[in-house]
Amino acid sequence: MRIEVNGIDLIKLLKEISSKTKIKSYIVGGVVRDFLLGVKNLDIDVVVEGDGIEFAYILLSYLKGDIVVYEAFRTATLSYDGISIDVISARKEYYERPAALPTIEFSNIYDDMARRDFTINTLAYDVIEEKILDYFNGLEDLKKGLIRVLHPKSFIDDPTRIFRAIRYATRYSFEIEEKTHNLMKDSIENIRLLSADRIRNEIFLILKESKAKEMIDKLIYYGIDKVIFDGITLNTQHLDTVYVNLEIELYRFLVLFYYLKESDINKIEKRLRVNKIYLKALKDLVFLREQLNCQNKNIRKIRETIEETKEEVLRAIEVMEGEKAEKIIKGKLTVKGKDIKNLGLPPSPLYGELMDNVFEAKINGIIATRDEEIAFLKKLIEKLKKGE
Repeated sequence: MRIEVNGIDLIKLLKEISSKTKIKSYIVGGVVRDFLLGVKNLDIDVVVEGDGIEFAYILLSYLKGDIVVYEAFRTATLSYDGISIDVISARKEYYERPAALPTIEFSNIYDDMARRDFTINTLAYDVIEEKILDYFNGLEDLKKGLIRVLHPKSFIDDPTRIFRAIRYATRYSFEIEEKTHNLMKDSIENIRLLSADRIRNEIFLILKESKAKEMIDKLIYYGIDKVIFDGITLNTQHLDTVYVNLEIELYRFLVLFYYLKESDINKIEKRLRVNKIYLKALKDLVFLREQLNCQNKNIRKIRETIEETKEEVLRAIEVMEGEKAEKIIKGKLTVKGKDIKNLGLPPSPLYGELMDNVFEAKINGIIATRDEEIAFLKKLIEKLKKGE
């Protein structure tokens, strides 16, 4: 096994540090799983039987980069140009109640692997012995393509594992092992116990995946959408589309909730606690979608919304509505108030009316280019000056 960071062989470096400090270290979890599957993974987890923060600073002295420390768990994250290394103190976890965050106790590599979600994520590479440790038959399940929990209370302790089971099974085209599948179905109601932040995080992790549509379809199949969103319809059409230079989570979030009613926006805000940017984008999307089918269009508000909204909103409407949306989206003006001023009209409330007229002409196909916008404005101003 070989992992290179900044031109340095990470495993050799960890072995060197472990030998010098007598602190055992292991490459664990997803990066080992993906290495064996031949999948690239830039999120690296290192577990140490000792102080993770102390070990992380030693590692930092060799690799440089940035570090963020989490004192409560004695862990740290090192970052380098798209590569992330989490250095974790080996620990046990105890759940005082279903869906609660765990209480931790520092321990050894076996106990750290025993707290994991699925057997395929319990593989650890011992950098000193240069071998894979497989305490829970993870290698066998990886070969068979099975998602299997480690114990019957797994989904009760942490219902976010339901999302992860669906995500891993879909991403790798694996099957959810029969007992695990039954345990998962029996625990779906426990998702109600999760905080909005934890649910939002799981939904957004799905939206970043290349098979997001299939994953959301499975959430719907299991009725998870009803548990979370209480009757709100999720849209999976065009969910896997990708645009360059767009924030994929925001774009797919808007596609996912494309058919949301205005009256349900507050429900999404409460259930997912999305930030102000996402909430504003969702409101803009709902307004523009409704205006497309409205006879008496609010030209002023449409124009201002298109000028101010995120590009992800316009692309979501475009992919969902096709030609119907093109006219309005392409109506986005290039002229500004300063152009009106340069044409000889002092600032006044008439600016808004002029811009509305230009916008309406553009969405009706009368004008198209910036030069035509300027020429149209010029004619309107000339008429105003003549008192017409």
